[in-house]
Amino acid sequence: MKPKCFLLAILMIIVAPVAAQTYKFDIASFIPPKGWQRVDSNGVLLLHDYRTQNNLTSFCQIMVFPSRASSNNPQNNFNDEWKARIAQPLNTSVKPMVTTEKTPDGWTVVSGMANLTQQGITYTCILSVISGFGKVMTIMVNLAGQDYVAEVEKFMNSFELDSKATAATGNDAKPSPGGAFNWSNYSFIMPDKWTVSKTNQYTLLSQSPAGEGCLITIFPPQPSSGNLETDARSLFNQMYPGWKFRNTGEKQYRILKGYTTQGLEYCMMEGDMHKMRPDGYYYDYEDGAVWVISMGKQVAIVTGRHNRLLSCYCHHYYENWRRFFNSFTVKNQLPPKNTEDASKRIIGGWMAIGGMALTEYIFAANGNYQFIGAYGTTSKVTEGYNDYLQIKTSAWKGDGTYSIRGNQIIFKKYGSQTADQVRFRFEKVNHGGTGWKDRLYMLQVSVADGKEFEVCYEKQSPR
Repeated sequence: MKPKCFLLAILMIIVAPVAAQTYKFDIASFIPPKGWQRVDSNGVLLLHDYRTQNNLTSFCQIMVFPSRASSNNPQNNFNDEWKARIAQPLNTSVKPMVTTEKTPDGWTVVSGMANLTQQGITYTCILSVISGFGKVMTIMVNLAGQDYVAEVEKFMNSFELDSKATAATGNDAKPSPGGAFNWSNYSFIMPDKWTVSKTNQYTLLSQSPAGEGCLITIFPPQPSSGNLETDARSLFNQMYPGWKFRNTGEKQYRILKGYTTQGLEYCMMEGDMHKMRPDGYYYDYEDGAVWVISMGKQVAIVTGRHNRLLSCYCHHYYENWRRFFNSFTVKNQLPPKNTEDASKRIIGGWMAIGGMALTEYIFAANGNYQFIGAYGTTSKVTEGYNDYLQIKTSAWKGDGTYSIRGNQIIFKKYGSQTADQVRFRFEKVNHGGTGWKDRLYMLQVSVADGKEFEVCYEKQSPR
């Protein structure tokens, strides 16, 4: 089955077939466009690419959804798919231009095309729903500009379905927005000026409507192995088949563990990745993250793909990745009781990481603290450093006093009549398998512009 006529009719172009390697997905086989990126996310195949010329960006996304069994007629299948994958997720009432094709080998292809506008970007969306032999399979193409018309046509010319194969999903299953999962159970703040697209398999937040730049993908809950680190590592490997770490040693990857601001346990794996392109000369680069959040026997799954083709500011500006991270909550999910004594864990020296300025906080058991940096003191206790800070009766004074109240640190400098409150949380990190270190995050407000920012401090070894 080659559902090529709908594109011939809609795009009015004929492309000669070319010989290339054939890939398989579900009951389909096809030749992917050369040099495009491939992402397999929760059962959905995404092929995508973008180009910029004369400051104009064109892009194309091809999404192939898994087959399902169906006894509905082809037109009803198309109506169900258009409603579930376009009309309701994008909140649009645009009616598509529809064509129907009967292929020689017995499949019926109902295709619809419409021009859509999201976040100021207008693009063409083509939905092709292929029905026959008790099965249905869907292809969605999002296209901006004419640069990709020929490549899409080549892909469709190569697309074949196996009529004897078993459909991937259950009998007469209809897609529904959000599927069995109620997406309103997840709450979060989107990064500023990003775009959102939704299917019943995932929610995708993207830095650019064209699909280039950073991506955050949110999936419905999935069964857990019972070990969050195992889950995170397994999903990271699934996200990057054929890719390699760009670094070695302690910079190869990072495993992060802690509790969300809601109090749910999480584990995250991060790594800087690269993969050679088909031309053998150039690499694709990106920084990946897989974040799993405990929900009992299930985990919520969030993936991040940073530094993809555009400049990445996710870790430089709080309103991007970090604010999203701190705002993410799961409704009706009770956090486990946390018995950790934060007043003991905080004792010691904490050095800021990931920023330009070298700053350090020192917390002593006697309730005093010291801040060392551009706007603080420049000397600190050195002799018997760790033992000295652990003694509650120590005479060490530092810059002022501190106390902990819930998730707040209250700082009061000597001579000041007011106190500063800073929200904090702990995390532990393993750099490339070299052992665990404590991290301390402080969420503060800038005096200059009133915006929130978060600083990460890593605990220093006793000196």
